[in-house]
Amino acid sequence: MSRKVFLRVLTWSLCVLTLLAGLVVLTGALLPASREGRAETVIAAPPERVLAVIADVESQPEWRDVGSVTRTRDGWVEVTARGERISFVAEEISTERVRLRFSSDAGYSGEWHALLQPIAGGTRIAVVERATVPSPLGRIVARLLFDPIAFATGYLAALKARVEG
Repeated sequence: MSRKVFLRVLTWSLCVLTLLAGLVVLTGALLPASREGRAETVIAAPPERVLAVIADVESQPEWRDVGSVTRTRDGWVEVTARGERISFVAEEISTERVRLRFSSDAGYSGEWHALLQPIAGGTRIAVVERATVPSPLGRIVARLLFDPIAFATGYLAALKARVEG
């Protein structure tokens, strides 16, 4: 292959790669920055017991997929099995409602809310987690690797098992 042909192929290859990269970034930019997961369940325990398990963040590695939890001055930090650090700050913790803000070193942040309602035989708990990913590329990765509804449902299943177990 002559040098001229090689340079032409290289130039066209770089143009195509640049165009593809631009399309990926544009696609990510067009995706909404925030996503939400909702789930609800009934736990056979009073709201005080459910809240006690939620608020005992140090014991959460025993019943959730969390590597470790460390209390901080403002809240706590969870470290996942993958090494991601997520900082939490509680805005409200009561037997009726839990409101948290969180921020991850993976580039997203958000809020987590739980409503606890006493019912005959236990507590109805509904959770909503909203996460915002500012990076267009991060939005694509989050869509491919994370399902917020499945996460909320899994959290409530683990909470229910811990409280009722």
